[in-house]
Amino acid sequence: MTGFRFNPTLLLMSIARPDSHCPVCEADRHTSMADARTAICLAAGVAIDDIDPASGYDLSHRAYRRARASWIDLIRQHGADEFYSLPNLAEARAYWAEKRPEFIVGDDWATEAFEAHRQFIAALGGSCRKASCVVHYPLSAEPGSESGDLA
Repeated sequence: MTGFRFNPTLLLMSIARPDSHCPVCEADRHTSMADARTAICLAAGVAIDDIDPASGYDLSHRAYRRARASWIDLIRQHGADEFYSLPNLAEARAYWAEKRPEFIVGDDWATEAFEAHRQFIAALGGSCRKASCVVHYPLSAEPGSESGDLA
């Protein structure tokens, strides 16, 4: 006889499934997801003071460094463009500026990411193949310049 086996992944998936037909159910789902995230953070050793009570997200300095490193690595490998990378980087940085402004002070993610990308491309010994990369092909600051949109 096969007994019931608890599967936490399936439980989280069932909690995460939206039910937009019932506003009360949706609010309860958001609360359950925040509780689940909080439990995961606590199990991972995150201090309770570093967990956002409304969302359950880890707001520790370690989480900030991971998010920052992830964005820098993405731009290091793929360059930065004005359509995806830079707006999303700005959004991520704004999130941290709102939640933990003390981490952001004097910390320029874009400058470090641009330099990492330049070094990455130089180490490859070629040129950046992403035509929309503003690191290697910056947009012209002067309207009507002779070179068009790319410098």
